[in-house]
Amino acid sequence: MRRLLASGAFALGMLSAAVAAHAEADHAAIAKAALEQYIRPGYAALADSAGALKQSVDTLCHDPSAEGLKLARDAFAVTVAAWSKVEPIRFGPVAREHRYERIFFWPDPKGIGARQVREALSKLDQSVTKEEELAAKSVALQGLPPLQYLLYGDGADALATANGQAPFRCQFAASVAGSLAQLTREIANDWQDGGAASKSYLAPGPANQTYHTAKEVTLDLFKTFTGGIETVRDQKLAKMLGASAERARPRLAPFYESGLTFADVIGNLEGTRDLFTKSGLAQVVHEESPGVEDSILFDLDHAIEVMSAISAPVAEVVHDEDLRAKLEALRVSLKSAVTTAGDMIARGAGLAFGFNAMDGD
Repeated sequence: MRRLLASGAFALGMLSAAVAAHAEADHAAIAKAALEQYIRPGYAALADSAGALKQSVDTLCHDPSAEGLKLARDAFAVTVAAWSKVEPIRFGPVAREHRYERIFFWPDPKGIGARQVREALSKLDQSVTKEEELAAKSVALQGLPPLQYLLYGDGADALATANGQAPFRCQFAASVAGSLAQLTREIANDWQDGGAASKSYLAPGPANQTYHTAKEVTLDLFKTFTGGIETVRDQKLAKMLGASAERARPRLAPFYESGLTFADVIGNLEGTRDLFTKSGLAQVVHEESPGVEDSILFDLDHAIEVMSAISAPVAEVVHDEDLRAKLEALRVSLKSAVTTAGDMIARGAGLAFGFNAMDGD
């Protein structure tokens, strides 16, 4: 009996060691793949698009025209699409110095950002036209939401001319765009080879102030994946749909004024899908239960497909019975996908259970 127990204990020990070794190898591979195939290219695309946006706004200010305004708005849409794909990432350089909020101050249920922008416009506050001074101001005056208001909000069509307050408004927009371009370039550079974020992320250990173990890196990626889907389901779609058509609040949707709400949500899901497939998280699910990863991808792809086919403005969508039903159905499928994937990734990668991905626990 003692020999049997000893044999069992030895086998269990060997199995535990093998699992631990396998998990460590997986964590390192997941981190490297996520960095090279999702994080770096995502932030590089964002920095490039923000740089092009700055140039287009500068051109508009120098030579106002309807075509120039259209090009600036097109560049804004490209930047929103690039941001949306990396928006689920809440760790690394974007989490320092309030950079995330300085890029995307949302949700803003009380309309603080729009109110502050309107106040600056009414007062012709010259400080908002200077990038270095703008960077020290409220985060609600920085990033994509205020730039959206300046390019699309009340009075924005005047940017096509040099009349009245249009030059000041354009200088304000140019300052926001310039600050955004610098901020996104700093983040992108920090993730490149030799950057502080890259070094910390790839070399966990006792002396590393951010990551002591490789598993902690996987945990951040896990939160990025699950949190990205949960934000779409429980914040972006839920807030604008409300409990009923009568209680819908379309103006709470991200990028409402520019009509880019669904482009943003689609980008979020595309980003989480890229992370899932390119980092190896899908393989973790596959090893837990072969074929389930395909089911999860089907739910993500279906949500992207359905929302890509919606061309109506959000204000109409939230009151359309058929479209509301489709979006509510998507919320159900996304909940199923994130719950299934979350449980299997947590189990397969040996992560802690019992936390919400958005809590930061």
